Amino acid sequence: MPVRPDPADSADHGTSADEDVFVEYGGVGEAGVPVVEVGVPVVEVGPSGEVEWERPVRTYLWQSLVATLLCCLPTGAIALVYASIAQNRLQLGDVRAARQASARARRWCIVSLITFVVVLLTYVVAVVILVAIAHDRA
Repeated sequence: MPVRPDPADSADHGTSADEDVFVEYGGVGEAGVPVVEVGVPVVEVGPSGEVEWERPVRTYLWQSLVATLLCCLPTGAIALVYASIAQNRLQLGDVRAARQASARARRWCIVSLITFVVVLLTYVVAVVILVAIAHDRA
């Protein structure tokens, strides 16, 4: 059952006192020591005592960098811009705007990958056709 940790115990969990984190007690481990897992940030504790939480925001920064360098430069650059915006918004604490920019970065990473595959397949087909034509003339 997830519970909020006591701020005085924050040094034990590697978090700051003002960071909301839920801790799940997974039973008792060796020598009677409780097993503790630190989870994702808590949004709030509902009236029934249930913890309501959100998934962390992914920025897609490394994916957009790979898309820019290896897949398609124009669409990868757009993905990189949105990934950077998501990172900045997340650092400012604007989770809603970070999620929007993150979704756009993800979308442009996928567009970049699809563009890369289409261009690669077109190139391979063109080479096969040219080789077949050259073979027929010889």
